[in-house]
Formats: sequence, structure tokens, C-alpha cells
Amino acid sequence: MTLKRAIEHQSERHPTPTKHGSASDVVHRIIPLGLTLGEARAWYVNRVLIPRLRWATASIVAGFVTLLLVLTEPGRLLEQSLTTRMVAHDSLVLVAGFLFAYGATSLVELMPRLSDWVWEARNALNRSRFDVRALSILTFGSAAITIGYWYLPAQFNATAGSASLETEMYLALLFAGSLILVGASFLTRRLKLIGLVIVGKALGLYGMFLLLTPWTVYPIYPGYDQVYAGATLLFFMLILDFTIMPAWLYNYFGKGSGSHTANVNTVRRLLDPG
Repeated sequence: MTLKRAIEHQSERHPTPTKHGSASDVVHRIIPLGLTLGEARAWYVNRVLIPRLRWATASIVAGFVTLLLVLTEPGRLLEQSLTTRMVAHDSLVLVAGFLFAYGATSLVELMPRLSDWVWEARNALNRSRFDVRALSILTFGSAAITIGYWYLPAQFNATAGSASLETEMYLALLFAGSLILVGASFLTRRLKLIGLVIVGKALGLYGMFLLLTPWTVYPIYPGYDQVYAGATLLFFMLILDFTIMPAWLYNYFGKGSGSHTANVNTVRRLLDPG
């Protein structure tokens, strides 16, 4: 039985974490295995550290590729239509911010001293559910306000004739994508699914507004394009509803609370205190 399997097995038997992130539990899971410190450290490097480093690097590279796609000719083609700009172009900028934030936070967590600080900060937040919820609301609210501000008709239309404003919009959307990742990291799986449903409803409401409003919201694009954009947003809302709601219902009613797996950061601190 490998160290990882043993820890997961013990996690299922003792699902309740201790005050300090189940650190004492992890000690009692590792000691009876008869593994040397070198063997346990090798497991951590090969099974946790290197894969996490690969994912962090791949995420940052993917973020740069996504941003390059937006800033070059393919991105300019996507800007020619309101529908493609809303659905694809600006969404890619948000995704790039998400990828950059994921890669950066993963690299920080792999650095011993910074990772220790992050782990202690997470422990403090986990001991105060209100703080975690407040932080999630703050991050998602800030992201929503940032995106909404740049989609106001005056700001959105102004970016078409100003390279500096367009750059500011890109940076703001990158920042919003990073905030979304930070907020999502504090949510449970069920709340993440609910969050996607809320996003879908917001898209649907805005799509309905674009369809029903008697005036052209974004004059830089023709009026018929506004109708296409609104219909597309409504379609995406329906897609999210039909895919996420069954998953949320199954996760809520069809599965138990699930077992808690040991936190790899705690294992790293125990096996590599330096």
C-alpha cells in the first residue's frame, strides 16, 4: 500500500479534520507505515510536487497563448461582431486571467516559506466560515463590478476608438478572471455549481435585455448584431441550466457528504519542514 493510498484510506475512516488542518492525523497515518523519511519525501516529490509544478507551468503557458490569441489577428476577427466579442473574445481574456492566477498561486504554494504563510492563512480562514464567505462575496462582487463597468455603453463603445482604453479593459478583465479563481477556491463543489447557475441566469437576463430593449445599446455594432448577441446569451443560459442543474441535484441528493482527503500542504510541511 502506497503512502498516498494509506492516507486516503485513513481519511475515509477519520473524516473530521483537527483544528490545525488534520496535521496530527497525518502524523499518525504515516508513522505506522514503516516508511523512512526519505521514502516519504520521495513520494511527495514524485506524486505531488512535480505534477503540481507541471500544471502550474502549463497553466501560465496556456494563459500567454490565450492572451496572444486575443491580441493578434484571430482576436481582431472576433471583435468584428458583438456576439463573438461578448461570447468568445472577452471571455478568452477572463480565461487568461484565470489561468495566470492559477499558475501563480500554484507556484507560490510550492515555495516553502510562502507556502507556509499561505497554509496558515487558509487555516485562519477555515476556522472562520464567515470570513471565507465574506471573502468569496468580495472577490466575486469585485469581478462582477469590474466586468459590468467595462460593459456600460459609454465605456464599451469608447474602447473601439482608443487603444489605451482597450488595453485598460483587457487588464481589468484579466484582473476579474483572477478574482473569480480566488473566490472559487473558497467554495465547495456544490456552491461552485450554484455559482455557475447564477452566472447563467445573469447572462440570460442580459441577453433578454439586449433582445427587448428598443434602442441600440452599443452603436459601434449594427442593431441586428445586438439581437444575435442577446439570443446567444439566452442559449448559453439554457445550456448551463440543462447541464449544471442535474449535476447539482445529483451531487446534493445522490451522494453523501463524501470523504475528506488529507491536505497535501500539511504532508509537505511534515515531511519537508525546511
